[in-house]
Amino acid sequence: MPQIHKIRSAIVAPLSAAVLALFVLLSLAWSAPSLPGERAVLTALFVVLAYLLLEVTSRQVNLRDEGLVIRKFLRKNELLWGDITHLGLVVMSAKVYILLTTTRGFYILSNNYEEFTELLQCLRTNLTNERVDKEIADLIERPHPNNKPVLSAWLILAVVIAVIALRLFTV
Repeated sequence: MPQIHKIRSAIVAPLSAAVLALFVLLSLAWSAPSLPGERAVLTALFVVLAYLLLEVTSRQVNLRDEGLVIRKFLRKNELLWGDITHLGLVVMSAKVYILLTTTRGFYILSNNYEEFTELLQCLRTNLTNERVDKEIADLIERPHPNNKPVLSAWLILAVVIAVIALRLFTV
């Protein structure tokens, strides 16, 4: 039964390319004359985007026979099936948040994970019916795709490439 669910590659790939493109732009700014403050702004943007990429690529949910492990950048939470007291959800437009309430607190997962429906199905299978919201079954049958993060990552990449092109081809 062990399964690993990571953030969708449709989000990670353009975000990775955007970080690489921003690094190229930052290198151009440091190797040639630049506008006042340009290097500082680009460095700050690179640090923020690189951290976002680290956060996104490190997120994963490991489903195991005895429970699940939620991994985030420099953090790890292990939950036993018996510790989960409630599985609920919140739907906001195309964004879906799963709320895992436990005896030690609560944990939130979004529908940005790969094979999100399978993740929900496994959670529902391992928890008793009284601990699972009825809306979970509806969501499994009719998933809510969320392409906004994918489009945002591609937009970031397009903007950085456009700025590189302007920097290289303007006189």
